[in-house]
Amino acid sequence: MRDARESVSVAEDRKRKKQGKREQNRKTVLLIAGLVFCALLVIIGINVMFHMTISKYDPDIIISGVSIGGTDVSGMNAAQAEAAVKKSAEEYASQRIVLKLDGARSAEAALTEFGMSVADLDSAIRDALDYGKEGNPITCYKILKSAEKNENKKEFSIRYEVTAESAGAVLEEKLGALLIRPTDAKLTQRGGETLIEEDVPGEKIDVKKTVANINSFIAEDQGEKDNTVSVKTEEAEADIKAEDLEGIKDVLGTFTTYYGESDDGRTMNVESGANHIDGTLVRPGEEVSADDLMAPYTEENGYAMAASYENNEVVESMGGGICQVSTTLYNALLMAELEITERYEHSMLVSYVEPSMDAAIADDVKDLKFRNNMETPVYIEAVLSEGNITFNIYGKEVRPEGRTVEYISESLETVESDETRYVATEDPIGTMYTRDNGHTGLKAQLWKVVCEDGAEVSREAVNYSTYLASGKTVAVGTFSESEEASAKINAAIETQDEAQINAVIAEVSAGETQEPEDSGEESSGGGSAGGEN
Repeated sequence: MRDARESVSVAEDRKRKKQGKREQNRKTVLLIAGLVFCALLVIIGINVMFHMTISKYDPDIIISGVSIGGTDVSGMNAAQAEAAVKKSAEEYASQRIVLKLDGARSAEAALTEFGMSVADLDSAIRDALDYGKEGNPITCYKILKSAEKNENKKEFSIRYEVTAESAGAVLEEKLGALLIRPTDAKLTQRGGETLIEEDVPGEKIDVKKTVANINSFIAEDQGEKDNTVSVKTEEAEADIKAEDLEGIKDVLGTFTTYYGESDDGRTMNVESGANHIDGTLVRPGEEVSADDLMAPYTEENGYAMAASYENNEVVESMGGGICQVSTTLYNALLMAELEITERYEHSMLVSYVEPSMDAAIADDVKDLKFRNNMETPVYIEAVLSEGNITFNIYGKEVRPEGRTVEYISESLETVESDETRYVATEDPIGTMYTRDNGHTGLKAQLWKVVCEDGAEVSREAVNYSTYLASGKTVAVGTFSESEEASAKINAAIETQDEAQINAVIAEVSAGETQEPEDSGEESSGGGSAGGEN
């Protein structure tokens, strides 16, 4: 019995120990859980505090002490920050730099002319807005508290730059006139022989490398730095090379007109227009516009004011006389038997070619166009000599020997005009003179006659042209110290009635005779004035 009781006692003791151990473990777990819970509460509390602090700040407003590229943007929204940074960039971009080709060739320009911009500005503004509000809460809390004490200093860097797209045109504008341009190969006649003048390479701006140099200048410290930027160049090949002209040395057509008695303005226009066309190489199948080759008709492009036809009148216009250039070219092209795709006659007859042999140019209305219908290129040479303009058309002659081409102008109908037009001038009242004797109207046709070994084998009409008749133009002076007198003579001119015009002149002259203190000079006559296109 005793052994049995001892066994029971030992078992109960073990049981009590196990229960005690379990109780101790439970208490330990509860303690740890409590500690963890408390820690979580602390962490949550701290995070709540951090987030409450962060949430007080507007996510769309930059905190104090923040700069972008040296511009303080504290308290600004995105639009305000962008405007402030761009204003600073504009101030920086106003500085001028020297673009240097070499010791003797340079030009100046402001950085703003190159379209300098701020690279990745949107990204920098976004980072500035997020600063102190995004990321680790503890770090953000420290940043915000520092900002509240005005102790925060944060700089977001930006990069100013120009691009090849924004700078290329400006570089050409500033330096183009200083560059050594390539010289095209040319065909010319010398001693009865067609010779090739070799092409000569020139130089052009290496935009990519030059822009890199400009950006390097921008990136340098803004201290006392040299404002010179080196311009890089590369070889520029000629548009027309000597090998392009090989095998096209035959003169297919030539034609000459005389302009030597023209006034200075018209002479300048004829010579400028010819020089613009000179050296044109036309590939097989290519269509060319004479207007495109000569335009624009500006002083910068070598043109001046001179007489031309407009609305059936002779007027002064920029480039007056270039129609003689297109006309001379037209006839050379006809002799070369190239395809004429567009041609217009003048409104009135011209003096330098027969009817139907002219080719007028008028702004976006009339043009001379032709196509190279040969299998080889053709080359156009303009020659100016002793008041003559000549166009030579070179190519590879494939027409048979003994074949000749002649163009004959045939007048079909003549029209005269007995109309007299009266036009106002700034001459004194009483002045009348014939400014233009008018032009005969005409209908004409141009024939192409082909002969082989002296015998005519074909005759075909090339064009049919109508030239308007114009009557005499009389200039009538309208100037007077009396506004009433000027008004009367202008009203009389509007009637186009000669008797009424003369009556007003007599009335005004009589009134001036009665007031000797206002007497002026006697009326003066003059010769006819006009011009040719």
